[in-house]
Amino acid sequence: MKKIVITSLFLLSVVCLCAQEKVKVLYVGNSYTYVNDLPTIISNIAASQNHNIVSTQFLTGGAMFQTHYNNQALIDTIKKGGFDIMVLQGQSQEVCFPPYQFQSQVYPYAKKLDSIFKAYNHNGKVIFYMTWGYRYGDAINCQEYAPFCNYFSMSEEICNNYTTMANDFSSFVAPVGKAWQKSIIEDSNIVLHQSDNSHPTIKGSYLAACVFYNTMFNDTVSSTFYSTLNQNDAQRMQRIANYITRNNASLPCNLNQTSSLNEMLQEDETTIWYERQNNMLNITINKVYEPTTAIIYDINGKQMMKEKILPNNNSIHTSIDVKKLKQGTYIIKVYSNNSFKTTKFIKY
Repeated sequence: MKKIVITSLFLLSVVCLCAQEKVKVLYVGNSYTYVNDLPTIISNIAASQNHNIVSTQFLTGGAMFQTHYNNQALIDTIKKGGFDIMVLQGQSQEVCFPPYQFQSQVYPYAKKLDSIFKAYNHNGKVIFYMTWGYRYGDAINCQEYAPFCNYFSMSEEICNNYTTMANDFSSFVAPVGKAWQKSIIEDSNIVLHQSDNSHPTIKGSYLAACVFYNTMFNDTVSSTFYSTLNQNDAQRMQRIANYITRNNASLPCNLNQTSSLNEMLQEDETTIWYERQNNMLNITINKVYEPTTAIIYDINGKQMMKEKILPNNNSIHTSIDVKKLKQGTYIIKVYSNNSFKTTKFIKY
């Protein structure tokens, strides 16, 4: 069922709009947005810091990007214009789909929604809502695609794909999933998942709201609005949100890959580059201890090549001959049980 709510509260806009101005925010999502009434938490945090939001919500349980795109009432609302921000969220599993499925069933509809919004809302900003992995992974889908198998790998895949879309579309991303990871790594006794191991507790939603405030206003959260949290828990969430949004560009999508955050920031274990002269795709992976798979997809998600690579002395240095591929844009996915990387390359 479509849920449309229009609320006037005290808040503002994305990326440097002036304080005291009303900022019109369109929330497009599903239960991850309406559980605990995330838009109102965001508005209350913003109100406490002298910003004013008017929100409109299209929130349908289980809705995918394709669901949103096929919602004519939503499209009509977008085309009326006048919004400063659209917060855009997909279904909890679809942004973790295998690359071929993500590229054909998710990415195109997110792109269409992003484009329509920008075409009808002058200077409007799109913020993608980076969600999180299930508390213990998704056991059913784990059988089909390894990133679903645990919380951190599922969160990493979701983070990579939301970040890719935001970058490709020249939009923004609210790194909620990264903030959740940091909270869980610091203290897993502070539970962010509900008993269904998917939806957020009020602490999870409050942390998400802090990240959104940061992203919308390019401002540090220092709010006296704590929702139902005690002061210590609320200020902890504010601190984490401030840290993650300030460092988002330099932080990896899996904060749990190593016990040392400094080591993580200094060294990317997987490097992939296309060598035009020899038509070779070169792959280097350090600290790898198990067989690794490399799959190349075309831009429509069709699998073009697949290779199994065995490490030698805990590292991989290999090249894939791509002479047979036509000129164009491709996606390569390199993964093992414990690491994943997706990137694009252009064959000339």
